[in-house]
Amino acid sequence: MRALRTARHRVAAAFRQLVGSQGSDDDHIKSFLSLRDTLEQAKLAGQSVGDYIDTRYQVPGATRETIQELAQCGVLNDKVETICEIGPGSGRYLEHVVRLCKPTSYEIYETAREWSNWLVKTYHVTGRQPDGISLRHTASRSVDLVHAHKVFVYLDFIVSFQYFEEMVRVTRSGGYIVFDIVSERCMPEADIEKWAARRIYYPHVIPREMVIAFFVKRQCSLHYNFFAPLLLSRSEYFVFLKGQDPRPESSTAS
Repeated sequence: MRALRTARHRVAAAFRQLVGSQGSDDDHIKSFLSLRDTLEQAKLAGQSVGDYIDTRYQVPGATRETIQELAQCGVLNDKVETICEIGPGSGRYLEHVVRLCKPTSYEIYETAREWSNWLVKTYHVTGRQPDGISLRHTASRSVDLVHAHKVFVYLDFIVSFQYFEEMVRVTRSGGYIVFDIVSERCMPEADIEKWAARRIYYPHVIPREMVIAFFVKRQCSLHYNFFAPLLLSRSEYFVFLKGQDPRPESSTAS
């Protein structure tokens, strides 16, 4: 968990230069926003927490557009009963997923305890203790959907792939794996110059073909692919559909 916290603090420091001490643009940085202040400001604005954060720190409507893409490709429906989310932050994606899927079980791994407790209370999800590299409290082949938004864009390369392995493990056959990364297609030279000019150094680029090969090797096919806004550029979303896993596998949940 130390690696995840260290990464978050590095990103938070960079974003403070851009948007001040109030917070940042990305969902996974919401642990650095004051829960009380955010709730109060969202109420004053007459918005949900997710819409307020989109409007104040991201691109207005960006979260809803992402959710619409996922719904359009068939990921979000009432057949998705068990869900696990990595780094939900303020829950700006979670609130939409809960509404559309009406899951019987929703687990979250969130390192910001204040926000995690609020999500558990507000949306009746199950908070799991994160360790920053795994989904160790979630049983193998137990979820219909495992997803993460604006998480792997800032995590170290090896940590991201440790999570990828875990995402494959916990997803049952026929289930979906959804996440976004900063791939080479997200970083044309002009955008690199934008990040450098603002002295924001967190986007960790992961080659898309390496990601695809990783999941294909583990019986997961690329079901859908699209781009979403990410502060000064964009991130690339992947939706993988898990096939039958021929290897026997025991649960590592505890």
